[in-house]
Amino acid sequence: MSKQPPVYDVEFSLAAAYTSVAEARRYVRGTLAVWPFAGCHDDVELVVSELVGNALRHGRGRPVLRLSGMRDWLRVEVLDDSEVLPQPRSSGADGGWGLHLIERLSATWGADHRDGGKAVWCELQATPNVIMGVAEAAA
Repeated sequence: MSKQPPVYDVEFSLAAAYTSVAEARRYVRGTLAVWPFAGCHDDVELVVSELVGNALRHGRGRPVLRLSGMRDWLRVEVLDDSEVLPQPRSSGADGGWGLHLIERLSATWGADHRDGGKAVWCELQATPNVIMGVAEAAA
């Protein structure tokens, strides 16, 4: 019988204020410092900034950040009280880059209705050479 690797899960409720973007980044940085996720932590901070910023700009209520993952993958979810699902829009001088950035940095992303609101999520993966590098460094 093989032992399953642990799945790490945390949830962090944020204020409905733009200062929550920086607060979410700090929270992610601290969380990833103790989690074994072998992917690019800068990419995680960037997608968290975009998702929290979008929840504050286009959603309603207090956003909630959820992280779950293992060594080779990480799921980021941001929930808010708006039922309107995001749609990528043309990027330009007035914005529209966020979801395109999420799509580029993530293995997959999406949005789902949840309990009178929505969750916008993405999953990031560590590349095999990063995972091997982490394993070699630990040896």
